[in-house]
Amino acid sequence: MSRRVARPYAVALFEVTQREGVPALREIEGHLAAVSELFRHAPELLRVFEVPSVAPAAKRELVNTIAGTLSLRPEAQRMLIALEHHIRMRYLDEVVAFFRELVDRKEGIVRGRVEVPSRPDGEQVAALERALAVALGVRIELDVKVREELLAGFIVRVGSRVFDGSLLAQVRRFAASAAGE
Repeated sequence: MSRRVARPYAVALFEVTQREGVPALREIEGHLAAVSELFRHAPELLRVFEVPSVAPAAKRELVNTIAGTLSLRPEAQRMLIALEHHIRMRYLDEVVAFFRELVDRKEGIVRGRVEVPSRPDGEQVAALERALAVALGVRIELDVKVREELLAGFIVRVGSRVFDGSLLAQVRRFAASAAGE
């Protein structure tokens, strides 16, 4: 449900701002993500937008204060005003995520996730991104998640594709083949 609610806001923002180019789109994304992060760290602030007893003028003033404090671009501030006006501020995370997907698509970026048993260095992640870009024919950006139970190797998820080169998966495959003999 939340994705369905967030999508029209993200698409509208993207349509209005895409002519400004990718750097401006990324800046708007960053500004909205900063507000989303603020709400994550101060959930009581987000709750103010959902309390009917708080006057709409007070909510609008709070949006303006947040925008001024974080030096938001006007487009980001207008998005917050629209979300506040329609009592949709709780969907800001989803709006940011969907907006990021639209900007990624414009740039030809596909996001994925790599799961590893210990934190890799930046060059290891970059090398994996380059290898996947060659294999898949698109620019890849990976988020890293540490899962110690993998023991060794890695699991990469890009869209619906999964590349499982973890020791845990190899042990499972070995056990399944040994049980089948």
